[in-house]
Amino acid sequence: MKKILMVLAEEEFRDSEYIVPKAFWEQFGAEVHTTSSGIFSKGKFGYEVYHDFLLDEAKESEFDGLFFVGGSGSLAFGENEDAKKITMDFVRAKKPVGAICAAPRLFLEWGILQGKKCTGFDFNGDFPALCEKYGAIYQKSPVITDGKICTGSGPLAAEETAIAFWNLVTA
Repeated sequence: MKKILMVLAEEEFRDSEYIVPKAFWEQFGAEVHTTSSGIFSKGKFGYEVYHDFLLDEAKESEFDGLFFVGGSGSLAFGENEDAKKITMDFVRAKKPVGAICAAPRLFLEWGILQGKKCTGFDFNGDFPALCEKYGAIYQKSPVITDGKICTGSGPLAAEETAIAFWNLVTA
């Protein structure tokens, strides 16, 4: 059984970008766990999640893939050393990492997307410029995979992103 770790912001995560992928992966037989900086998260539209453990307790060795749920709240992880560390642990272990909506911006800041194709939510037309700044190759597409990295453009791409990420986890 594959195990996926989902990272949610404590506030303002995008509800459907959590609910949809989690449902898909569980239907495919995965065991899905959640984590954040706190034990509880509340989505933009009120969906509530109590986490299995705190982010600083997460261990790459216990999971087959790491996925960041988007929404404006995910940007708070930019300066979070625990979020960056667990992500870099997965990258070094050559395990799949994924992010949707605003969350690919974290991967840009952390240098994970340098030289890689990616997509993400384009708030004010600034995402392509951010990609250029961090050396990533922006592609206007619902979902992009490049190596073991999966990025999705937003809530309308939640299903497609979930499937693309699952394909990386099971490859």
